[in-house]
Parts: sequence; C-alpha cells; structure tokens
Amino acid sequence: MYIAEAHTQVDYELKTTDSISYALNKMSELHTHQLPVVDQHSFLGIIQEEQLLDAIDEDASLASLSMHFRFLYLYGDQHIYDALQFMTAHHLDILPVLDKDNHYVGILTANSLLPQLNEILGNNEPGAIIVLELGKNDVSFSHIAHLIESENTRIISTAVREIADSTKVEMTIKVNKQNIASLVASLWRFDYTVTATFNDGNPDTDIKERYDILMNYLNL
Repeated sequence: MYIAEAHTQVDYELKTTDSISYALNKMSELHTHQLPVVDQHSFLGIIQEEQLLDAIDEDASLASLSMHFRFLYLYGDQHIYDALQFMTAHHLDILPVLDKDNHYVGILTANSLLPQLNEILGNNEPGAIIVLELGKNDVSFSHIAHLIESENTRIISTAVREIADSTKVEMTIKVNKQNIASLVASLWRFDYTVTATFNDGNPDTDIKERYDILMNYLNL
C-alpha cells in the first residue's frame, strides 16, 4: 500500500509569513508537536514546537526560524512501511508527502496511518492469531504454510520479530478461522513451539493445556 493512499489533505500547513504564536495555537488545536511549512506547493521543512517555544518574540514570523526547519519527507509512491519506519526513527507526529515532481501534496499522521496498517495486517477480517517461537535458522515459512493449508485454513498475514538476547524469533500468523485446535495440534506434532493463540474462542485455557487435552482425546 502506497503512502499516497493514506495521506490526508487536512489544513496542517503553515506559511513563512505566519507568526510563531499562530503556529503554536495551530499545533495545540491539531494536537501535534510538528507542522509543515509550505510556500504554494513547495515544501520548506517541518517546524517543531520546541523551536517555537524557544523563540523570543511570538509575534515574529516563521521566516525568522527557517534555519530550524527540518527537511524531512517521503514520496507518495513509497510504501507505508517506509513511512512507519521513517516516522519512528525521526520521532515525527506528521510526515510531509511529496509527489514525483517534489510538490507538497499533504501529510501522513498516525491517525491516517493506523487504519491502513490494520488493513494490511488483515485485522479487519475475523480469524485467530497463532504465535510461534522458532530458531533463527529454523524458519521455514513454506513448511509452516503447507501445514496451515493442509488444515483447510488460509493465512491472512504474518510477521516475524527477533526475540531480544536470544537465538529465537517470534512468528505471528493470522489465519481465517477461529476454531484452530487441529491446526495447533498439527504444529505441535511437527515440533513447532506454539507460545500463544488469540481470538480462537477459548481465551481462558493455556495453549499447552489445550494441546494436551486434544492429544488425550486423539489417543482414546
């Protein structure tokens, strides 16, 4: 999904002729610590609240603070994952978005970013979540996908993160079913460690306990 599909054109822009007090009031109104400064369609940079608060004369124009503008932006044809990484790395509340001709077209906010991430991760669809713990060198997504599909279940989304101070990774898989007892049992049988499940219709039972109950049932 492209940034252009998520950016907003709400009036967040400031002009260099705007006063520092006006910019502070606008930040307060919009609940943000940064705002873009724009001249027509030319992006001049981001001004931060701390620079405004440090200014001696609140009646002065933003032009007097131009040396403090942060020239941070992304293009509309970049992926929203780029936006998430960029905003986190630079501690941004807002992300200016430019088109291929370097014209300012709007901004991306957390509020406009989150629904798009929610859609990409498949959180709009019902289903259960399975969390696996794997060795960094033991991640075979094709085999895991085959096991899941063999249970007539479809993968909606996956995510992998490294577990700090270990040689393990955590794989989170969302599937399109909530009744996943047989799927979990299949994963355990192939020595995959299922550390947690969510939204599977049985929130009060430990995952290992559920597996043991199922195995006892199958051994009857």
